[in-house]
Amino acid sequence: MAGGVVGSASLLFATAARVRSVDVIAHRGFAAERPENTLEAVRYAVSLADGIEVDVRRCGSGELVCVHDETLERLTGGAVADRVGRLDWEELRHVSIGSSDARVPRLAEVLEAVPPDVRLNIELKERGLAPDLLGLLEDFDGAVVVSSFDPTALWQVGSLTDNVPLAYIFSEAPGRGLETAADLECVAVHPSTGLCYETDIVDRAHERGFAVNAWTVDSGLEAARLALTDVDGVFSDVSLPGL
Repeated sequence: MAGGVVGSASLLFATAARVRSVDVIAHRGFAAERPENTLEAVRYAVSLADGIEVDVRRCGSGELVCVHDETLERLTGGAVADRVGRLDWEELRHVSIGSSDARVPRLAEVLEAVPPDVRLNIELKERGLAPDLLGLLEDFDGAVVVSSFDPTALWQVGSLTDNVPLAYIFSEAPGRGLETAADLECVAVHPSTGLCYETDIVDRAHERGFAVNAWTVDSGLEAARLALTDVDGVFSDVSLPGL
């Protein structure tokens, strides 16, 4: 009995140590706790996370802005249904997110808000952003990773520079995902949590030299479960005290 207790305690200690070694990346700036992809969310997350993830697309007047969806319908609770790509910045900047006073920011503003010791993950939601993105990153002193579900969007970045780390995101076909990441010379892969639980994607990715960051986690318990798969980081909608 005593041996069983000691064994259980050792397992608990090992699990806790492993969880503490996993990076926490604030998904859209901890989207469950602050208005997603906003300056308010970014500033909230900088002291609570190892990294911050934001989504980027282009608005109608050409600026790169931090918005996940193609339209504003979900973000505004149906009050505004316009496509982001058709709205000029002067129109977009006055749109409130949900019932908050938070607004859609330009990527340039987010870059100014992220300190050098917090890694920024920029997820590209569409193609054709690479030249403007790299122009903005020229004056950014912090660590950055550019990710996307779209291999072409990543290829466009990689075709212009070797200095920006890339990560490929996928939720199915792990073998094909790893091959695509290798073709793009990515430094990391971002598989869904389901793939991490149900396949050997984490081990296979590590064997090929990729870091593995899983999405999306909503609790400390789920983070602990993922830690046991040996992922390097988790994208989370909630802050995870103690990790």
